[in-house]
Amino acid sequence: MAEVWKAHDLRLDRTVVAKFLRVADRGTHAARRFLREARILAAIDDPHVVRIHDVDETEIAGSWHLYLITQFIEGRTLRAAVPKGHRLPVAHALAWAAQLCDALVPVHARNLVHRDVKPGNVMVREPADRLILLDFGIARSYTAVGELGYAAGVTATGQLLGTPEYMAPERFLLEPVTPATDLYSVGCVLFEMLTGRQPYVSHGDYGALAKQHCHAVVPSVRELRPEVQPAVDVLVTRLLAKNPGHRPADSREMAALFRALSAAATPPPTVVSTPHTPPPPPPPPGPPADPAAEVEARCNAVLEAESDPAERVRRLGEVLDHASRVLPSDHRSGWLVVLHLAQALARAGQPSKAADRLAPVAARARQVLGSDDELALVCSLNLARYLGEAGHAALAAQHLLELLTAVSGVLSATDPRMSEIRFDRAHWLAAAGEQALAAAEFESLYQDHLTAHGPDDPRTIRVWELITRDPA
Repeated sequence: MAEVWKAHDLRLDRTVVAKFLRVADRGTHAARRFLREARILAAIDDPHVVRIHDVDETEIAGSWHLYLITQFIEGRTLRAAVPKGHRLPVAHALAWAAQLCDALVPVHARNLVHRDVKPGNVMVREPADRLILLDFGIARSYTAVGELGYAAGVTATGQLLGTPEYMAPERFLLEPVTPATDLYSVGCVLFEMLTGRQPYVSHGDYGALAKQHCHAVVPSVRELRPEVQPAVDVLVTRLLAKNPGHRPADSREMAALFRALSAAATPPPTVVSTPHTPPPPPPPPGPPADPAAEVEARCNAVLEAESDPAERVRRLGEVLDHASRVLPSDHRSGWLVVLHLAQALARAGQPSKAADRLAPVAARARQVLGSDDELALVCSLNLARYLGEAGHAALAAQHLLELLTAVSGVLSATDPRMSEIRFDRAHWLAAAGEQALAAAEFESLYQDHLTAHGPDDPRTIRVWELITRDPA
């Protein structure tokens, strides 16, 4: 969505975070909304909310950019603190859920909704063990295609700002969001901290995940972890209610309730009969639920760490070697590591090597999972991009034409995934010098959205903005 840099404020001699977002025009409604929301958030002075130091706009290399300067936080993300497959002591998980709700109190008081509460958007500030909420979805007003997009953990153009694993049903259904929307996400995060898994799992199938959030029976925490108090199980079930009107909606009240439950779950102090004998150390965290969870945890640790591109490539290569030893050859988690490794190679300026790494996985994923599977699609789209960046634009366009043919009987012409394939193919046709074919594809894509949704629909507007700003 944006470029985010660790930076140094020369005037005030402090480390900050600088976030740049390219926009089509400085005067658009989206740009004005970005600045207005940033100013509102800058007025929030709360220890659980990242501080915004500055917001403005500037021209960089001929393009207008909005930018934010925010507080830099020493620590690690909640995702790094609680890797997939691991769980926290019940009292600890409830205490952190209380802090998440604390962070939402000043946000909701200003009639704002965060829209993307997830472990990756929460920092654990060390050594105080304080949670700080990041990334208030400001970029969403410009980048989202309605509320549709791709699953989390996989980078692709046109990606949803928001993470489907933690999204409330109303987000999938394009209905209005409220504070209850954020509290649904808190419920998802708490469920994961307590059980070591997300409430709904689809292994990359976005459609199945959306259906589960909207229609599946709410899972029980106690079925996965019997020692959790019944009151906690009931509360998590209420937070994950399909209807936002059936959920709690007051983040302040929820913070107080979580603290009370945390206090009740805290074990009494141990009486040591021999004062000079120290108590035994706590047992180490349990092993991941399965080898796939371990591979994903190792991969996430590499992605979360600050490292130069070459080091990230090296470490992801080690994760891939481990995955090849503990996972079957055709396992989604292993393929996902290859996808991240290819992305790292491309960012390190090696698109040819990225394409070489990804090509066999893209082909195998389409064969095993089907061309319309989310992971298979993302692998194919990224492969085309790396081919194009390596100087093989015509080959990239041909690869996308084959993908279009494979999914044309499954996806509609205006499905967001189909739109992305068509847009990327037009882009690489133009890069290969096929200007007439590219222009025809761009026009056909826009007309399909115009007919299906009308000129004022955000999806139609988004396609127009993408076409008009496409550098090819």
